[in-house]
Amino acid sequence: MPRMMTALLAFSLLTYQLFVNAQAQERIIPEGTVIQLSLTDPLSSKLNEPGDKVTATVRNDVSVDGRTLLRKGTEITGRVTQVRPAKRPFKGGQLHVTFDRAIIDGQPYKVSAIIQSASDFTRDEKIKSDDEGTMKGGTDGGKTLSNIMTAGGLGMLGAMVVILASSQDGGRGLGGIGIGGAGSAAGAAVMGGSMAAGLLLTKGKEVRLDGSSIIRLKLARPIVID
Repeated sequence: MPRMMTALLAFSLLTYQLFVNAQAQERIIPEGTVIQLSLTDPLSSKLNEPGDKVTATVRNDVSVDGRTLLRKGTEITGRVTQVRPAKRPFKGGQLHVTFDRAIIDGQPYKVSAIIQSASDFTRDEKIKSDDEGTMKGGTDGGKTLSNIMTAGGLGMLGAMVVILASSQDGGRGLGGIGIGGAGSAAGAAVMGGSMAAGLLLTKGKEVRLDGSSIIRLKLARPIVID
C-alpha cells in the first residue's frame, strides 16, 4: 500500500509538472488586443485590386502579463479583398484588407483580425472603418467649397447673360432695363443650378495609406503561440 501511495503521489507530481511546463511554454495573445502595423508598400482604393498581397510589420512590442509575445518588426501579411474607388457625388473610396498570417519566431501563425482604424500622417487624416473592418474615405471640404465657388462664378456669368438677354426683349425691371421679373428669376435659377451642379460633381476621398501610416489591427480571435 505505501508503495502504491508513493507511486500515485509521484505520478500526480509528474502530471502537475507537465501541466506547469505546458502553461509556461504556451503563449496567448488574447482576443481584442490591438496591434499597430506599418505598411511595407502603399495602399490605395483607386489603384489596388482584389487579390493584391499586403505586407506589414508590427510597430511596437506586444506584451501580455509582462511577457513580450509579439516583437516589433514581426511580419504580418494579408490581401486586398474589397476595393472601390471614390465616386461622385461625395462617395468616398473603400478598401478592405484581410490580414491572416503572422510569422513569429520563423513559424507561420493564423491571424483572425479586423482593421479598427488607420492614421494617414502624410495628409494628417484618420481613416475609420466599419464593423467588418472596411476602411472608408470621407469627403474633402476644401474641394467641395472650391467646386461650389467655381460653379457659382460660372452660374453668375450665366445668370447675367440670361438677365441681359431678357432686357433686350423689352422686360421692365430695375432702371427700366429689364433686370427683374422673369429675367431675374431665370438668372437666379441658372446660378442656383450651377452651384448645385458643383456639389454633384464633387467626388469623395480615396483611401490612401503609405509607410508612414499606422494601421490598428484588432484581434477577433486569440493567437496561441506554441
